[in-house]
Amino acid sequence: MERGILFIIAIALAFGVGIMGSKRKIGFGWAFVISLLNVVIGLIVVLCSKKLTPEELAEKERSNE
Repeated sequence: MERGILFIIAIALAFGVGIMGSKRKIGFGWAFVISLLNVVIGLIVVLCSKKLTPEELAEKERSNE
């Protein structure tokens, strides 16, 4: 039971780091995968990744439609 709760918390934290990475060069997928391995390392990698420019964000949103 306790392991299940810790697993859900780990997935939720990795998802949060992935959301942070979605607006950066690393992207959601890589940020999520790295955070699954270790949340702290994933967070550091995301924060070190460059932010997307407004043009890149607009292009990314257009490609998702």
